[in-house]
Amino acid sequence: MQHAIITKGRLQSPRSIILDEDIPYNGDSFEIIIINNTAVKERPSRKAGTLKGKIHIKDDFDEPLEDFREYME
Repeated sequence: MQHAIITKGRLQSPRSIILDEDIPYNGDSFEIIIINNTAVKERPSRKAGTLKGKIHIKDDFDEPLEDFREYME
């Protein structure tokens, strides 16, 4: 007969586990299944157009800059 014991803990090293509670041990061998529960935070979905009207470009954006005039001649 198989039964499962579910408990939490943390890996101290690749060969050592620290459990949050004791488990009954009757001398038999057993399997350990490790489930990593680190939750991945999901970003909210982006919505197109949320910055509309927030970015402004001057009318003379494409005009040459005075600081670089000597390089352009």
